[in-house]
Amino acid sequence: MANRLADRFSKRGCLVAIASRNRETGKQLAERYTTQFTDKWSDLIQADGLDGIAIATHNNSHGQIAVAALKAGKHVFVEYPLSMSIESGQRAIELAVARGKILRVSHPEPISDRHLALKSAVSQLGQVQLSSFLRLTPGRGARPEMLFNLPVSGIPAHFFIYHIYPTVDLFGGAKWVEAASFYEGMSGDGQYQKFVNSLQIEFRSGGIGQWTWAGGVTIERAEQHQRYILTDGTLISADDGWHLSTSTGTKPVSLINLTPDVASSIEEQWLQDITTENMDQSIVDAQVALESIKISLSAQMAIERGHRVEIV
Repeated sequence: MANRLADRFSKRGCLVAIASRNRETGKQLAERYTTQFTDKWSDLIQADGLDGIAIATHNNSHGQIAVAALKAGKHVFVEYPLSMSIESGQRAIELAVARGKILRVSHPEPISDRHLALKSAVSQLGQVQLSSFLRLTPGRGARPEMLFNLPVSGIPAHFFIYHIYPTVDLFGGAKWVEAASFYEGMSGDGQYQKFVNSLQIEFRSGGIGQWTWAGGVTIERAEQHQRYILTDGTLISADDGWHLSTSTGTKPVSLINLTPDVASSIEEQWLQDITTENMDQSIVDAQVALESIKISLSAQMAIERGHRVEIV
């Protein structure tokens, strides 16, 4: 993520400095883009002449850095998840509003033609009854020591937050969360080999949401299944996009032609928001990110406590 961000911001000529706790990889990245390097992110937070901070660190430091940067009057771009704490996620949004700064989380849905088409279809299909998601993966990813790591990335519902965010953007936040988990090969430092993680919610608008993830499991290839069932139709995810199924048949969901001023990437959207001072929409999108981590982090609490957790 840091490499991708450095490349995109460098092409815009706005990359000023890089901070990394890992001096070796951090210096290599800074040298590649001929920019300054420090091994303390706090140096960048306090630096004069910096307009914004882009955060691509481990999940467990996102909230801390975002809050510190916003306190210092910097615009913030943060890779998802917004935070490993509901409180720091809320605090970041409050600071962005109070300081008049742009806070963007890296969820791409706000500029996705496919998601916006889905959102348009949902608006015409009545009340959501059931949102269902299932993902099975045979492997552990390129960096399992980071991903399959409870202290660093949180439970699977949290590092798979990009599966929760689109649904929350469509149907709103949750009233309550129930969850269960299974881990195999758990070490003393919180790393594991396999997992099954599931959660269920009731949307505040009504209807049930369900997500199930299983990773490192014995299966030939990855498998994913997703459905949105509403009173007037069912939206079905397929390899070639979304399809709408009703009692009279099934048809593809047509993509929306985005206007020319829509950014080409969510990073570009952040820069555009800063230039145009478009704070309102960025805060709306950040609120969706907050509602999403309320679900994932409440799922963790539900697992720890062994009962349903109400969301306020």
